[in-house]
Amino acid sequence: MKLPLNWLKDYVDIGDITPQELAQKLLSIGFEVEEIISPRCDISGVVVGRVVNIVRHENSDKLWICNIDIGKQTVQIVTGAQNVRAGNYVPVATVGAILPDGKKITEAKLRGVDSYGMLCGGSELGVDDDIIEGASVDGILILPNDSIIGDDIIRTLGLDDTVLDVSITANRPDCQAIVNLAREISVALD
Repeated sequence: MKLPLNWLKDYVDIGDITPQELAQKLLSIGFEVEEIISPRCDISGVVVGRVVNIVRHENSDKLWICNIDIGKQTVQIVTGAQNVRAGNYVPVATVGAILPDGKKITEAKLRGVDSYGMLCGGSELGVDDDIIEGASVDGILILPNDSIIGDDIIRTLGLDDTVLDVSITANRPDCQAIVNLAREISVALD
């Protein structure tokens, strides 16, 4: 069972215990931790933006010029994605951003129009439909409307948390819920 530490902290005060120490405590009460999944650190400079307006590029029938509100400023980005609409919340790789494949985003001029970043799809961010629905769509990842403009995409997608993959044995079906596993952890941590 996947046990995100942020969820666990909603139920029990784990203090400043490290994930490795918590895994040892779980093992001492009969729960093996198969894996400790660390937060993603391979993405930087990607934030949530909202498409303010979008117009067709006058020198191309496949490119769009978007003005994107990223919180501190509005940036102009040229994109070839056909699924973007005004009002959409989207991941924006700003100038200087680094993506999981090592690509660094720079200013560019596309058919004579300046572009100050890149709109990202699920594949550019290394996420799939297990992380957020719509990530496998061919095009830009459309985020939920309650996303916070300017927020780091790692936080928005929930990739900023350490997760313990805990093996629950057949004789402990009661611990297949986070609240019940939290109760066991609270006893182990006093």
